[in-house]
Parts: sequence; C-alpha cells; structure tokens
Amino acid sequence: MIDYHILQQFVTFSQTGTLRETAEKLHISQPTLTRNMQKLEEIFEVSLFVRTKNSISLNETGRIAAEDAQILLKQTENMLRHARDFDRTNRTIMLGSCTPVHVPDITRRLATLYPKATISSETKGVSQLLDGIKDETYHLVLLPFCPDDHELHSKKWCEEHLSFLLSKRHRFARRKSLSVSEMNGENMLLFQDIGFWHDLVMEKMPDSRFLVQTERYTFLELLENSIMPSFATDFFQNAFPDSQPVVARVAVPIRDPEFNVTFYLVCRKAQKERFIGLV
Repeated sequence: MIDYHILQQFVTFSQTGTLRETAEKLHISQPTLTRNMQKLEEIFEVSLFVRTKNSISLNETGRIAAEDAQILLKQTENMLRHARDFDRTNRTIMLGSCTPVHVPDITRRLATLYPKATISSETKGVSQLLDGIKDETYHLVLLPFCPDDHELHSKKWCEEHLSFLLSKRHRFARRKSLSVSEMNGENMLLFQDIGFWHDLVMEKMPDSRFLVQTERYTFLELLENSIMPSFATDFFQNAFPDSQPVVARVAVPIRDPEFNVTFYLVCRKAQKERFIGLV
C-alpha cells in the first residue's frame, strides 16, 4: 500500500527536480524525503531514480510513474472533496428568505427537527431565491407567493399584512384603511432590513421621500420621538405589543392587495420527504 503523503512527495519532486526544493516546499527534512523515495522504490520494486554522487533525478520509469501518480492524486482529491461536500450538504440546511422576520421561527423549527444539522440563512430578493432553490443553493426558501413550478413543493407558512404606522395627530389616523396612493408623496420613516417589503413600498410610493434607517434602535427612537409616518406589519405589532413606539401610534391597514401577503415555504419536490415536518 502506497502512503498518500509519500506519493505527494514523489509528484512534487518530479515538478521541482531537486530533493532540497521538494523538502522546503513540503516542510519536511531532506533525510526524511530521501528515505521515503527509497521506500517508494521498494514498493514499486523497480528503480525510479538516477543517482549520482551529488544529485538524484527521475529515470524514464520514474517519469512515467510520476505522471500516473499525479493522476491518482487528482482522483483522490476529487474523491475526498466529493465525500466532504456530500456530508456537508446533508448536515447543512441552507434557508433563503424574502424577509428576515420569519427566519428565527423557521430556524427554531429546523433545529428541533434536525438537532445535528447546521442551519445557515440569508435574506435575498425573490428572483435570487427562485434561482437558488432551482440550482440547489438553498434547501428551503420563504417566498411571498406560491411558485408555479412542477419541480417545487410549497406549503403555506403564514399571512402578513402591512399597515401605515401613523401619529395619532395624522390626518388619516382615524381611517379604517388606506391605499398607498393616498399616502404617496409623504415623507416616510423606513427600516431597511425588512426584505421584499422595502422594495415594494419604494416602488409603489415613487413620490415619497424615505428616511431609511439601518439600525433598529435608532429606527425605534425615531418612531417614538417623531411624527413621521412609517410602516409596520401585524407580525411586528404582535411581536412588540407593549413597545412604546407602537402604543403611541395608530396602525392603519393598507388595503392594496399586494400589501397583504401569504408566505410559502418552498423546497424541491425531491427534498419533500427530508423536510416532511415543515412542508
């Protein structure tokens, strides 16, 4: 049986041409390298080197053996990488979501069902999520609609509705509902990390100016101490019912249908059995 590391040394020697350079490149001593090359010849049971008083080089048999050894090493590396990738794929669950707020709940469910798995998640745009689930970048994705694709399996996860969060002194504070066209043109306070909602309000309110905040603490401070209209979903209101910014404002539902969303958790049909507890 040929030792993998000795074979690496042999191939490296065929590339460098000297024991000194090979030893330096592989961080081993030259005497150890010399002994290993002798051991390799014993295993092959043929001479692989031309030796003189001050040098050593490959003979014709050695060059042929080095070429085959290089192929063998490449095949071995591919085998190891394939096995490790397969193991990582089966131990790591990649979750993509169009909104960050539901990721913790899905992650907790996954951790309960698969306690030995590593769960990785990220928020991306809808088109990236669709591409990702198809090319298997993601195992699961959360989308704001049910995709019409025969290769995908979908299950309703939850519903979420966006509202305007208005100061109690705002002229629309007593309204039962509002359309985005009625609020288009107003200066709005907006939290950046809200996934696809961010792009949706930007698109549907082109005449508004948005004060976009990246830090939640700063956003909540502004929400509490300013009268600038903002947005909140029913999920946010239910998650923080006693939050001072929420209590001090009025949530007026947006009646435009695209602001009332049903989320679907999606996987490939080939993975449906694996995620039977979720989808």
